[in-house]
Amino acid sequence: MSVEVVTYRLTYRGKPVGTHVIKSEVAGRVRRMESRAGYQGQLGNAVITQRSRASAQHHHSHRYREETQEREGKRVYDVHFDSQTGLVHASTGAKDVATAPYIRPYRDPLSLLSQVRSLAGNSVTNVAMLGKDVSVQFAGEVDISTALGEKRAWAYVLQPGGSVVYVDVTGSNAILKMTQRLTEGHLDSLVVSVSSEATMETFGDEQRTGGKRSQSRRRGRRRPRRRKRG
Repeated sequence: MSVEVVTYRLTYRGKPVGTHVIKSEVAGRVRRMESRAGYQGQLGNAVITQRSRASAQHHHSHRYREETQEREGKRVYDVHFDSQTGLVHASTGAKDVATAPYIRPYRDPLSLLSQVRSLAGNSVTNVAMLGKDVSVQFAGEVDISTALGEKRAWAYVLQPGGSVVYVDVTGSNAILKMTQRLTEGHLDSLVVSVSSEATMETFGDEQRTGGKRSQSRRRGRRRPRRRKRG
């Protein structure tokens, strides 16, 4: 299937502060997602890239990685939800690794957004996240003015934190707007365009597996024999 690409304009206290792109692809039972937010101006200069691999049907996460690139350098947070060993492995570097029992179907920040898109006007409580559980409360339908025209959306309030996610009631139920409460104002992501791409970059174990597959395929190919001239 093709990759859904949704582009947003970021504003903080009404002023532009960057762009945000979320990509999503379903391959069999797995949903891959990538979020790339570039900040500038009032919120400083940084690029935050998040990648997720999760269950397409149930939304629990298999792998999550977050990279923050700033002038001072890059920070990486990587989480592997390992059902075979029954452990969650989290790391911020080669020497900073922690484990915890994998006892609940944890979501990551991107697979949580995927679950919100599927609620169709319903609420859900006690969504398992690392740290604190999240509740998603349906707050009603609203009209939103976007670059794509007037849109009708389901509004959901996420607690704790009070973030609001607005989901298109039609079509693929794309997220039209997200509002996050910060200390001195609101950070808004408002949809600018919805498009598609052919493929999306993989990460983690998939890269290693893909490399082995490609090598085996190359080994298995035979060159056509040349005919001898008489």
